[in-house]
Amino acid sequence: MSKWKNNRLILATSAGHILEYYDSTLYGFFAVMLAPLFFPSESPAIATICSFIVFAAGFVMRPFGGLIFGHLGDRYGRKIAFLLSIALVTVPTFGIGCLPTYEMIGVAAPFLLISFRLLQGISVGGEYGGAAIFIREHVKKEQVGFAGSMLATLGFVGAVTGTLLGSFFTRSHIVSWGWRIPFLLGGVFGIVIYFLRRNLVETPTFQDIKNKGKVVKLPILSVLRKRPLNILRGVGIGVNTVTPFYLGIIYMNSVLKSKFHLAASEVLACNTAIMLLWILLLPLAGYISDKIGKTRLMAFSAIGTLLLAYPSFLYIHAVTSLSALITFQILISLLSICFVAPCSAVLPELFPPEERYSGSAFSYSLGVAILGGTAPLIVASLVNHGFIMGPAFYLIFSSILGFLAVFDVKLFQDVKLQHEVKHKLAA
Repeated sequence: MSKWKNNRLILATSAGHILEYYDSTLYGFFAVMLAPLFFPSESPAIATICSFIVFAAGFVMRPFGGLIFGHLGDRYGRKIAFLLSIALVTVPTFGIGCLPTYEMIGVAAPFLLISFRLLQGISVGGEYGGAAIFIREHVKKEQVGFAGSMLATLGFVGAVTGTLLGSFFTRSHIVSWGWRIPFLLGGVFGIVIYFLRRNLVETPTFQDIKNKGKVVKLPILSVLRKRPLNILRGVGIGVNTVTPFYLGIIYMNSVLKSKFHLAASEVLACNTAIMLLWILLLPLAGYISDKIGKTRLMAFSAIGTLLLAYPSFLYIHAVTSLSALITFQILISLLSICFVAPCSAVLPELFPPEERYSGSAFSYSLGVAILGGTAPLIVASLVNHGFIMGPAFYLIFSSILGFLAVFDVKLFQDVKLQHEVKHKLAA
């Protein structure tokens, strides 16, 4: 594959991940503003909680999306599942931007908002796993770590874009309806991604499976029966991919506000700076993983985070220093980047090609849903009940799962790639 085609493939494949992060960031940013519009209540706190419950609902639906799109991807082709997932992400994004408020249509407004978030969650459940597989099955084996890291990199580009647009439209004089514009723009971007993907070619791996008649009728049942350990590994990868970021960055927003009394604009500046660090270093970590080994780099990352977690949180609570907190955020980011960059290359290889979409999409989404995406909520509850070192222990738990997921793991390679390796060795 030429360099131009390679880059175009990565962009078209990863663009859906941009929209996923863009959507999540936007809704999180506007949650407080949307609360009184869709959940009017005498108590602003109750309205805000309702809005955040809707946000969490999207995570809960991801494993179901993994099941649906995994089945489609293994039975009918990666491209079909991939096109359908971006189409179904685009509809609710655009729909939220057009949605009438409670004042306009009554109880139908929150019902439709919840429905859109549930549909987004289902669609996203098949998006990341599908993107990882599409890259893995198209790109040369010796470049798959770097190519996969671009998937995460472009996701953070989407998060930064969502943050900056959200900040602009909440500061402007059109704040009463300006929140709609970023969602509408996201819908337009989704349509562009759909047409980019229409020109993608089905992966050689699936074509080989189809030609040889190896398509499995119920791939998720097959993978659950034959490879339950690797399902657990996929869950562990999902947990440790998102937990360090959610705890080290997202949860720390509340600490920046409560302990150091930073203004919202200052917290936004800190978040943006950290995300730019991720954008700059993820490709480098992906490149390094191709040189030293993907699972080796992920294991080192998990061990480093495990060792850093407790003393760092202990020091932050002891000195109550803003510089200490920011230093911790940078260190946890550097370690987590080394886990996240190669994970999209490793995740598909946990499963043989004929069960790959179902196994990777379901297991990763399950990890993100039950332990990753809920991390800030769980940790905030622990701290609220007096367990101030709760974040440290949760991060340790996540790191252990991440290490066990990649320790002494047998990865499945495509037959085609194995022949390529043997041919090179013979030459």
